[in-house]
Amino acid sequence: MKAPQKDMLFAPEPKKKKTWLSHTGIEGINRCKRCFYLQYKYRIYPPEGIQSRLANRFDTILKSYFDGYRQKSTLPPIVEDKLKGVLQKPFKEAYFHTIDENYGFYGKLDECLITDGKYVPVDFKTSSSDPREKDIFPAYQHQIDEYVYLLQKNRKETAGYGYLIFFYPDMAETVHDGFPMITHFVKVEAHPEAVDARIAKAISILSGPLPTSAPECPFCSWFEKVREYYK
Repeated sequence: MKAPQKDMLFAPEPKKKKTWLSHTGIEGINRCKRCFYLQYKYRIYPPEGIQSRLANRFDTILKSYFDGYRQKSTLPPIVEDKLKGVLQKPFKEAYFHTIDENYGFYGKLDECLITDGKYVPVDFKTSSSDPREKDIFPAYQHQIDEYVYLLQKNRKETAGYGYLIFFYPDMAETVHDGFPMITHFVKVEAHPEAVDARIAKAISILSGPLPTSAPECPFCSWFEKVREYYK
C-alpha cells in the first residue's frame, strides 16, 4: 500500500469565502432585518417585482458621456459651470475594504472628481419628481459617507464631501425637439466616521439567529398570509 504524501497528511482546511457587504445590502436592514439576513446568509432575495429599467439606461448613457470628456481631460459642459476639478483619469469604479477574515465592504462609484488633489465621489440620480423641492433621502447621505470611507480606506485623500447629480425631465411643449432635462446638484458633506458602526451592526445581525420580520415588510407579511396553503 502506498504511503500518503506528507502534504496530504497536513492539508490546510479550505479557506472560507468572505462575505462582501455593500451600501445597498446594508440599507436593507432598515426595511427588514429578516430579509437582509436571508439575502446574505442563504442567498434568498426578495422578489424584484415589476421595475423600470429606465434609470439603469440613464446611468449607462451618463457614464458614457462623462467617459468621452475624460479622454479630452475636461469636464462635460453639463457640469463644467457647477463642479470644480477634473475627472479621475483613469477612472476607478470599484473599491474594496477588508473588515476581517470573514467580512469586507465594497462600493462602486458612478464618477469621481479630483479637486485640488483630493477625491470627490459623484453619484447620478434619476428623479421622477422635481428634486429641487425635496430633502435628500438618508440612504443618499449614507451612500456619500460610504464612498468617502472606501476612498480613505484605499489611501486616497478626500475632500470630505461628495455630489449627487439629479436628472429630471422637465415639462415642455416641444418634446419633438428633445426632452428638456433639469440637472440639480447637491453637495453632501460626508461622515465616513459613521460607517464602521453601520458595518458592525450588519455583521452583528448576520452573526446571530434569524431576526424577526419587520411588521411593514410586504414580502414577509405575504408569506405569513399564504403559509397555511403550502402545508
